[in-house]
Amino acid sequence: MDDGKPKASLVMSLIGTTSSELSQPQNMIQEDMAKLKSLLQDSLSPHVAAGQKDMRILNLACGRCDEAETLIQLGSDLTQGGAVEMVGADIRIREIRQARETHSHLPADFLIEDATKISEHKQLGDDFNMVFLRHQNFWHGQELWKKIFDQGIAKLRPDGMLVITSYFDVEHRLALRALEALGMEVVSNKRNKASRALKDAPGKSVDRWVAVLRRRQ
Repeated sequence: MDDGKPKASLVMSLIGTTSSELSQPQNMIQEDMAKLKSLLQDSLSPHVAAGQKDMRILNLACGRCDEAETLIQLGSDLTQGGAVEMVGADIRIREIRQARETHSHLPADFLIEDATKISEHKQLGDDFNMVFLRHQNFWHGQELWKKIFDQGIAKLRPDGMLVITSYFDVEHRLALRALEALGMEVVSNKRNKASRALKDAPGKSVDRWVAVLRRRQ
């Protein structure tokens, strides 16, 4: 019987963060964010329209959203000081409450939402300049993540960018293949050579890959 509550399998499939990552010290998170921002800046700068004055960012399956401030700063840099708005969405109530508390000083809203049904939230609109999915978890629940990707694409402006980061090589390739099948094309795909290895997961590292995609013309 369906009690209306998120099932454990669904929740786990939406998680793009390992349990060890959730307990990392703040200085380690800051180092990760500095690396991520540099890589995002290099990847996105060539694809931002000249004179763009603002940026709307949708961060799907964001969890506690360690990257919130990084994304806001990045948006400001890319628009040369323009207005930046971010919306984070995740099905996990505890993590969203933590994000709200930690990032209350930022121009960001955090919603308790199922990312596979984000299109039902009509108030969000479909004019986001960027949809971001950090550490997408395509390897565990491919059909689920295809739905999330499709929902994210639908929220983009015609010239908007979808950005993913991945923990490991095979998952990244599979995710890109799925996104291409949904009508996206890769405009940037960079290996983060300074990514921090995960001690409990050989072959995985933090933001190991960063890819930027746009709708195929």
